[in-house]
Amino acid sequence: MSLVEVNEINRRWATPELFYAERDNRTMLEVQDLARYAARPVEIRVDPREAHELAVQRMTLLACNLTARWAREVRVVLPPSIRLAGCLRRDGSDTLDLRVISEMQAADPFGCFLVLSPGEVRQSDLIERPLRLRIGSWREPMPVGEEISADDYVITASGWSAIGRRGRGLGDEDRGHLSAVSAAAGLAASIGVADIFKRAIGHGREHWVTDFAWCMWSHTLTQDVPARIKDSHVSEELDLGQTLLAGVGAIGSALVYLMDMMELRGRLTLLDRDRVELSNLNRSPLFFVTHVLNDELKTAAAANYLRRHELQVRVVDGTWHEHAREVAREVYDVWVSFTNEDGAWAEVPFQLPPVVLHGTTTSGWGFGAGRHIPRRDDCTLCRMPRPEAEFRGPCAEGEIEAEPEGESARASLPFLSAASASLVLAELSKLDSPEVLKLPNDIAADLRYGLPAVMALTRLANQACRGCRAAASKLWERRGGRGRYRPYSEAA
Repeated sequence: MSLVEVNEINRRWATPELFYAERDNRTMLEVQDLARYAARPVEIRVDPREAHELAVQRMTLLACNLTARWAREVRVVLPPSIRLAGCLRRDGSDTLDLRVISEMQAADPFGCFLVLSPGEVRQSDLIERPLRLRIGSWREPMPVGEEISADDYVITASGWSAIGRRGRGLGDEDRGHLSAVSAAAGLAASIGVADIFKRAIGHGREHWVTDFAWCMWSHTLTQDVPARIKDSHVSEELDLGQTLLAGVGAIGSALVYLMDMMELRGRLTLLDRDRVELSNLNRSPLFFVTHVLNDELKTAAAANYLRRHELQVRVVDGTWHEHAREVAREVYDVWVSFTNEDGAWAEVPFQLPPVVLHGTTTSGWGFGAGRHIPRRDDCTLCRMPRPEAEFRGPCAEGEIEAEPEGESARASLPFLSAASASLVLAELSKLDSPEVLKLPNDIAADLRYGLPAVMALTRLANQACRGCRAAASKLWERRGGRGRYRPYSEAA
């Protein structure tokens, strides 16, 4: 961060309290004692034997980034000068420690963030015991005083699976391998940060995240890692073909952040009308304080972030209603829809789109994603909107129970947007496999009481729905049916 930017930050927010009041305004409307959880010290430790692995680096970057969006005292413990994998090097950062600290400081210039090597850590530096998240397998014995405690949470990713463990590392029998899709790493990191948050705000231990293995290929959830982790189709590249990303808000920007961790090619159109506001920094891993200072459009911020890739990026500034007809005339393979202003999701089927993917966060602790293949799956009109309590209300917000009085409040939950984006990225990555036709197209989970279940359903086209009937028309073949996934509709 340049001296000019530092001066501008200090001019605009004379004190940290002014910065947090604007950034966390949705939280502080309901949570009077914000320091009750934001000031709790957090420690994120990276397995030194695996810090060079791509999956571990992806989890580390996202977990540290998301934690800095709400926690104000965070230290990250990892080996020094670990080279970043090629697809993760950006903005002058070529080592893991350098990118971690630069992103955390860019997200919150007033936070107390440290990146230390294992030998530099002294427990006496902290007034109270930190809430600890561990990233990697942590199979090897640790020195006295550094063992995994009963409260520590351990996350890793393998193949298409995101994995979490409480109070222990992963043994050889459930470790799998460290090659993992970006979506699995993103989901593991999001859930890991959710667990830190739950502990920070005082949720009872019975509501912490328990042991889990979530296979994102089939969206099956178990407490023990399956004997054979799904590892086919694991690729570090993503061919977007012709993709429309409508909505670069909390979930859309998180998707851009996760996609950037892969090698990208193709053409991407970004559609949004809004500029980056400070409140966006509370729940988006892509947006930083410089975007606010420069009053940047979200589309411009996302396009600039992706410019290092061999990817053609087109920007369309405005609302869905202003540009829907124009967009519908273009040839796209996929629409990724995160915009629902004025009920846009109900109108999408009548623009005769190609394959549509969507992601949501709920007005509670839930998140989800969906896929819509015309003529085969249901459409966004018959699936959305769901009941108001499920899909309406502020983005990525949830109920917090105050202890011990039991009074409820509402708080911004930044990890939900990244979790939903991870699900969407998984569905986007599966589209090139014909097996996708056998997989669920409606995925949802809720973290309020830990992670008790994943809802994975298959919803078929409904001929009683006007939107589904629109896809069956001859006009659809000349409009939405021009993309590379048209054979999936013909197979219906």
